[in-house]
Amino acid sequence: MDTIISKGRSAKKPLVVAGCVPQGSRNLKELEGVSIVGVQQIDRVVEVVEETLKGHEVRLLTRKTLPALDLPKVRKNKLVEILPINVGCLGACTYCKTKHARGHLGSYTVDSLVGRVKNVIADGVREIWLSSEDTGAYGRDIGVNLPILLNAIVAELPLNGSTMLRIGMTNPPYILEHLKEIADVLCHPCVYSFLHVPVQSGSDSILSAMNREYTVGEFRKVVDTLMELVPGMQIATDVICGFPGETDEDFARTVELIKDYKLAQVHISQFYPRPGTPAARMKKVPSNMVKQRSRELTAVFESFTPYTGMEGKVERIWITDIASDGVHLVRMVESVLWITAIRV
Repeated sequence: MDTIISKGRSAKKPLVVAGCVPQGSRNLKELEGVSIVGVQQIDRVVEVVEETLKGHEVRLLTRKTLPALDLPKVRKNKLVEILPINVGCLGACTYCKTKHARGHLGSYTVDSLVGRVKNVIADGVREIWLSSEDTGAYGRDIGVNLPILLNAIVAELPLNGSTMLRIGMTNPPYILEHLKEIADVLCHPCVYSFLHVPVQSGSDSILSAMNREYTVGEFRKVVDTLMELVPGMQIATDVICGFPGETDEDFARTVELIKDYKLAQVHISQFYPRPGTPAARMKKVPSNMVKQRSRELTAVFESFTPYTGMEGKVERIWITDIASDGVHLVRMVESVLWITAIRV
């Protein structure tokens, strides 16, 4: 962000910055003299741009109602609709700025989301990605829940299977009570058998320090249940290496967890202290140790061969995009969210 802003300043361009960073850290020196659009005011971006072009600095950060779902848009990929189902979250993770930027949970109604699904299918969309800071928390502020929404959306998907649904990231606490219902949806032929469930650490003491509101045992219950009930189920997860207070034993438990499941997707990051968060004030693990743990866990993950045994299988696939090299296509396999490239 800082690099792009610097380029804009150098080119004498009027600047408008949007997103989580300016909303959550509005007093950054890098944001001095530029206009800002908050995350829940994106429907007023035209107004902000027009005022900025007149030479005015605009800071539109006050929260209001959720932006409309049918705002004009130009899809980067005309085959894919990214559909937000809620904003904000119910958590208070000690390392995260999301709550600072996006506030408390705010869910769109089932009817409004189903209406949007109908419209985008009519537009020729072939994949719908449900987007959220925490999909599993959907509806808890308006008296509904994620299974109710998913079943309503699935009912609108074309019977010929021409449009697929991808369910977004969910933290473990909010799907534990709905595992069977979510598994039923994931078994539907028009829903990818895939879910992103961040674990962050294999140590209960570190999860407690992170204020993640679940245990390793509960994460295992989520994974075990979905893998048992959903054929071809694939789960992605996230891990933070070197969270403050993480001991060698804590890290060893994380490695053990990842080895136990050999997940096809593991997003590994090194702890970074976000200014203004409780974790930023905690005693840090030495940076060389954090890097070493990250390298070790990456090596463990790269040793897995998750797709062994698929040789000879016939799968239904979607060609959804052209790779950046202009030569390959990007495909997704029905039974797993499996992004790969094949030559045109």
